Amino acid sequence: MTIPPVEGFIRMGSLHYLYAETAEKGYSEFLETLSNISEFGEVEYDEKLEELKYLRNVAGLQAIVFSAMSFETAIYDFASIHLGDDYVRDHLDRLDVLSKWLVVLRFVTGTELPKNEAPYAALKSLIFQRNRLVHSKSEPFDFEDQKRQFDKFMKREKELEKNVHNSFRALVLMSLYLEKVLDGHHNPLPSYNKQNAPMRRYYNELKSVIYECRNLVAKIGHS
Repeated sequence: MTIPPVEGFIRMGSLHYLYAETAEKGYSEFLETLSNISEFGEVEYDEKLEELKYLRNVAGLQAIVFSAMSFETAIYDFASIHLGDDYVRDHLDRLDVLSKWLVVLRFVTGTELPKNEAPYAALKSLIFQRNRLVHSKSEPFDFEDQKRQFDKFMKREKELEKNVHNSFRALVLMSLYLEKVLDGHHNPLPSYNKQNAPMRRYYNELKSVIYECRNLVAKIGHS
């Protein structure tokens, strides 16, 4: 099959920027809600606290799911622009999201995502956690060992919080890394680089995370 030349970067129905912005909003609200929850300290029950925990979980799920959706739509757009829609549908569309990123970047740009660095690790973890959420299964409650059930619940809450933090970092780390290594190719993800997006504004809660990711990516290749 002949791969058509790139004719332009404008596509109809492209939603990855909207998905990324929705993830950013979710993560911002997640951080804000965490801060509000911490103000309660150790209390056994408070109606307002329970409401905040619910809002925290909603915002956290929004951050994870929409971050993953942004990655999935972005790599499809990138592949279709450079390889053509027919080629992508026939040869790449059935790959899982992580494999699409590895294969398409290498095929189109010659870039190999280093598996020992933070951007790849964050993306891999995000895709895994998104799949767990989308295919979540309930289980029976063990009334004979309620402490064990409570401990399991608390462990899952901590894991969810960790995964929410990772989800937004995956977007930022991958975007910054791609802008660092792609030579002559556009970044398929939203930019978090001041030079490339000087007019872009971020939620206040996200600025320190973006700064942290910039420092992390700057060190890649210099160890």
